[in-house]
Amino acid sequence: MLIFNKILDYLRSAKNELTKVTWPSKQNTTRYSVLVIVISLSVAAFFGLLDMGLSKLVAASLANKTAAPTEPVEPVGPAPDIQTDVPSIDFDSVTPISTPDNGTPDTQTDNQE
Repeated sequence: MLIFNKILDYLRSAKNELTKVTWPSKQNTTRYSVLVIVISLSVAAFFGLLDMGLSKLVAASLANKTAAPTEPVEPVGPAPDIQTDVPSIDFDSVTPISTPDNGTPDTQTDNQE
């Protein structure tokens, strides 16, 4: 019963606080809602046009650049020593690492029926 009384006290105090709130009129609520929608659409249109303009500007600047033909570059000094004959590993001859086996199969998951 104690928790029920606490819940009722909370609801009574919430109702009391809501009576102290100054609620806007229907006309003010409508006016502010329209204002928020108009500003949101204006900002969205501004950023949409900005994005479209910048993307066209970037596309135009990239389209105007032509790639100059490249000529092969001659080495300036002696070529560095590069080891080309790396030994390979034959994995067929490697023995796998195993853990000690005590002869009993792992039946820990099988017995959970």
